[in-house]
Amino acid sequence: MTLGSHVIGHFHSNSIRVSGLTARSVGVRLIGATAMSGRAYEWTPYRWQQLRLRRGTWRGVLPAPVLFGMYQLQLRLDHGRKLVTSPHWLERVFPYRTEARRSFASPAAVIHDYVVHLPGHKVLVATRPWPLASYDHRDSRLHRLFAIAFAPRSKKGPRSGRFITTVREGFHGGWRLLQVSTQPLG
Repeated sequence: MTLGSHVIGHFHSNSIRVSGLTARSVGVRLIGATAMSGRAYEWTPYRWQQLRLRRGTWRGVLPAPVLFGMYQLQLRLDHGRKLVTSPHWLERVFPYRTEARRSFASPAAVIHDYVVHLPGHKVLVATRPWPLASYDHRDSRLHRLFAIAFAPRSKKGPRSGRFITTVREGFHGGWRLLQVSTQPLG
């Protein structure tokens, strides 16, 4: 399986090529992705994308899902008679420069690094795992959402909070900062 781009951004599609298959039909989808065609804040499953056979290679286009993240690809062979996936078949839908950020051994280390680099010498006061929204079906082995609170090191000034989404580089890789928001949007 070959993807056209290693990483795509929001509203971008990605080409896909699959060779070495003997099947009458091949479809592909991103597991846990929410399709752009649905209503805001509702679960709309990512649809199967049919691939076309050309010169011995199955080819097609994967539309970007609604949420940033890491998605495992799944193939559907012969109109659903066989489903095939691999932990190595991953589509990265990231904000610009996500992969340029440092990778850490745990989401906690990602959060610590984020707070340490905030202006004004902030310290982490609290971290709490936060459940993903009902419309968010991204794989929890690859995505984690946290509510954090931080305050000035001098203890003068108000506490602040953020929601931090971390993403894992594959099922056994390091963790990176994916998104920071003031509300848990997913």
